[in-house]
Amino acid sequence: MDYSAIIVLGNLMTKEGQLNQESSSRIDMAIKAFYEMQVSYIITCGWAYRNDSSIAIADAMKQYAVKTWKINPNTILTERNSRDTVGDAIFTKRNIVLKREWKNILVVTSDYHVPRTRKVFNYIYGKQYSIKVIGADTDIANEKLENEKSSIVAFYKTFEGIEAGDDALINRRLFEKHPYYNGVVYPKISVI
Repeated sequence: MDYSAIIVLGNLMTKEGQLNQESSSRIDMAIKAFYEMQVSYIITCGWAYRNDSSIAIADAMKQYAVKTWKINPNTILTERNSRDTVGDAIFTKRNIVLKREWKNILVVTSDYHVPRTRKVFNYIYGKQYSIKVIGADTDIANEKLENEKSSIVAFYKTFEGIEAGDDALINRRLFEKHPYYNGVVYPKISVI
């Protein structure tokens, strides 16, 4: 399949913007797919989540790709509003993919995160999109698998009653009910 873009999800980084092993494994896998499949764009995701740094992980991943892999920086788009997987899906769709009318998307994350990422992206994007999710190898811990299970339950509860792909209602619910965006866990994000 010809993909319009590869979306790579961030994990963690140092305050200087150095990616942890999981983040660098994800971007490495995305770049390999980028070259092998001759995809035109990579989209990196993630906000400046650290209290001791103003660097967005989306920018740190882009810098890593440019420095390590000598990728043309114009082929990497950044989405700096997302604070989690749900935000990655919503903001990449809303701020990048819809504007370019792309339909076939490859998403890169970690192996343990693939099932939840697939469910979230397929729900947020809706049936008119073809989404494939692949994962970089990790040494997963049982606690991560348990977190994945509880996170998908919370996701379905947050967006209960909304049809997959309904952008207006999904966006509204994100800012009303999701604790990472409504001010409960992190500062409230203004509707963009």
